[in-house]
Amino acid sequence: MTDLAPLLRRDTGLAAAVRWHVNDWFTRRPWLLHWLGARLTVFDAFGAPGDTLLTAIVCRHLHERHPRIRINCLTPNPELLLHDPNIETLNARESWFCLWHWYLGLVEKKDGCVNVLRPTFDHLGFGPCAYRAKVFLSDLEIAGARARLGATAKPVLAFNTRSKEAVKNWPVESWNDLLERLRAEFDLMHLGDATEPHFAGVRRFAGLLSLRESMALLACARLHVGPDSFLMHAANGLDVPSVIIFGGSRTPANLGYDGNVNLFVEMPCGPCWIHASRGERCEHDLACLKKISVEEVHAETMKLWRKIAAETSP
Repeated sequence: MTDLAPLLRRDTGLAAAVRWHVNDWFTRRPWLLHWLGARLTVFDAFGAPGDTLLTAIVCRHLHERHPRIRINCLTPNPELLLHDPNIETLNARESWFCLWHWYLGLVEKKDGCVNVLRPTFDHLGFGPCAYRAKVFLSDLEIAGARARLGATAKPVLAFNTRSKEAVKNWPVESWNDLLERLRAEFDLMHLGDATEPHFAGVRRFAGLLSLRESMALLACARLHVGPDSFLMHAANGLDVPSVIIFGGSRTPANLGYDGNVNLFVEMPCGPCWIHASRGERCEHDLACLKKISVEEVHAETMKLWRKIAAETSP
């Protein structure tokens, strides 16, 4: 992870208060920053890889509406935003004007209705905005992924099973059953980090690749199945349709992309927005995830695949 501390200003006291108020006033009027041709630093405040791709959506909408604003994005994951034409600099020193992208208010309120980008867009005065990720890969990266994957006899289905939050993780035994059912129809490509369980009969790349190499391989897939995690955002940014097992900790209204199948279970305890880093744990034995059956995920995956195949057939 990149250490961003040397890139941040250290204003204190009256200077910090004045700067905060002036900055708040200007960032609520981005058309003025456009008129000034100002540099604006956009902070990826949460810093998880998925949040980095969400921050890129903010940068894209800013650039499309106000192209004279020169965007500097501060993020722990700058490699994910390489080649993004909407961002002028990555992790350059913080400019005087800055914008923090985060949605802590939704987490604190356990809000299940508001999209995670809406607080930032409201601050900017933006109306309806397309909630759509975009990943930029080079031709060389795509060619390298195709060479790494090699020849495939069946359509490629990419999957990952783990998020950093346990409340998003469908049981491993359910994954075993699902993959057994999908194996006859697809070449199964296992992505994710080294914490991923091991499964028989799949092409395992989990824990072996960089984030960009994983995205390049994901671009070779016809569809993706997984939890609410980084690869959900990457798949959307690569136009790879997905079946996402949300459970009940967050809702599709918060994070679900149009065009995906978003499997959500409404629970009295949800959405819980549990974060293990805050010492929070599920007290209901992940009941929301266990209510999603293997039969349902398999049926929805095959339904989505039939739709994809029909749309792409000659």
